Amino acid sequence: MKKLPRCVFALAICAGAVVPAQAQQNSCAGQETADVQFEARTFPAQKIGDAVLFHAGMYVDADGAPNAYGPHNRGLDFTANAVRGGKSLSVALHPDGRPVIQRSGRFKGFYVSTTSLHNAAGSPTTPGTYVDARKIPYIVLPPEFMNQFGVALGDLAMVTNRRNGKTSFAIFADVGPRGKIGEGSVALAHALGVNDDPRHGGTGNSSIAYLVFPKSGLGPGKLRSANEIRKSALRAFRRWGGARRLRACSNQELSQQGHIRQ
Repeated sequence: MKKLPRCVFALAICAGAVVPAQAQQNSCAGQETADVQFEARTFPAQKIGDAVLFHAGMYVDADGAPNAYGPHNRGLDFTANAVRGGKSLSVALHPDGRPVIQRSGRFKGFYVSTTSLHNAAGSPTTPGTYVDARKIPYIVLPPEFMNQFGVALGDLAMVTNRRNGKTSFAIFADVGPRGKIGEGSVALAHALGVNDDPRHGGTGNSSIAYLVFPKSGLGPGKLRSANEIRKSALRAFRRWGGARRLRACSNQELSQQGHIRQ
C-alpha cells in the first residue's frame, strides 16, 4: 500500500436497500447514505443492497510483488513508498527491524514485500506468502471503510474503468493508510487499461468504479488464484443484480448530477 500523502478523490455513489432479486436487476431505488469520517473530512458512501459502490482514481500498488522494493530504490516502486513515519511497513522485517532480503532465486537482493492479506500457513519471510501485485488484481481500502461497511480482507470486488469500459474482478488484499481511497495492484491497473507503473502510472480522476461485496471472501488467512477470484466475484456480482443493476445505479447517479435526463 502506498504510504506517501495523497488526495482523496471525489466519490459519486448511488445506493439501494435490499430488494427482491428481479427488482435488483433493473432498479437502484431505496437510497440510504452513510458517512465515513476520514480525519478532517467526510467520505460520503452509500450501500446498494449487500454491496458498496464508489468512484475514485487509482494509484498503482506493487506490494506483495517479489521485486516491489529493493535497496538503492531498485524495485518496481520507490522504496520510500514502503515506509511511513520512519518505519518499514510494506516489507518483512527481522526481529531487529532490518528488512528481510531475498537470498536466492530470480529476485535475489530484493526485499520481501508484504500485503495485509497473506497465507496464514506460510512463512512471513517468504514472498509466496503474500499477494503478488503483478499477478493478482487486488484493491486497497482504508480502515474507516472496513469498519463502516463490514468489509474484511479477502472480500471480493468488481472494478470498472468508465473511460474505456474495461472491467476486472478483484480481491481486497491490502489495508491502506487512514484517509486515503482509490488504489489497486499492478495486475488490476493493467486489466483496466490504466498505466500500471507503480512509480508514475495510475489515474488521478474519478473514472474508476469500485463495487465491493462485504462478507464475500474466505477470510484474512487464505489466498486465491486470479481464476478463483474471477469465478467467485462473478457469482457475487450476479447475485447482487449484475450489469443491469449497475447500469441503473450509474444512470441514477448521472441524473442526480444533472448530466443526463431521465
